[in-house]
Amino acid sequence: MAYLSFRPSYFIKSAFALLGAALLSNFAPSASFANPAPNGPLADGVYLYGQQPVANQLGSAYMVFEVEGDRAVGAFYMPSSSFDCFNGEISSTHLDLNVINSYDQTSHPYSLAVQSEPTLTAGQAASEFGISGFTSISTLSELDEQILATCQTVQADFI
Repeated sequence: MAYLSFRPSYFIKSAFALLGAALLSNFAPSASFANPAPNGPLADGVYLYGQQPVANQLGSAYMVFEVEGDRAVGAFYMPSSSFDCFNGEISSTHLDLNVINSYDQTSHPYSLAVQSEPTLTAGQAASEFGISGFTSISTLSELDEQILATCQTVQADFI
């Protein structure tokens, strides 16, 4: 349970911020809070997340995946190691995945907590999407693309 306290200076600052936002909304009526995609918390596309904010660090785990609506297909991997493909569903609170063991092809359920909070950036709605224990990385390597392509082919047999 969260502990709430009343701080007058915080309340006044918040009131001014709300007033400012209300006034600005008259100048930019199209700005609103919304998910980037109507079917899921992430816009359709390819994403890379890592335990480290830098790609290709030995000993760190990464996940590369493609999102279509509320579905994801991708892989967990560590550099210079094998990778395990997955498919599953994305919601604003969790990723429910079926991870396929690369050695014996058995499927294992796996769930990751996510956070998806609306933010207002540069006059348009966006969503701050975070996966528990992972950081978003903006650039995919050729290896990431190859792993993803392999998993998209493999997952077609499991979906």
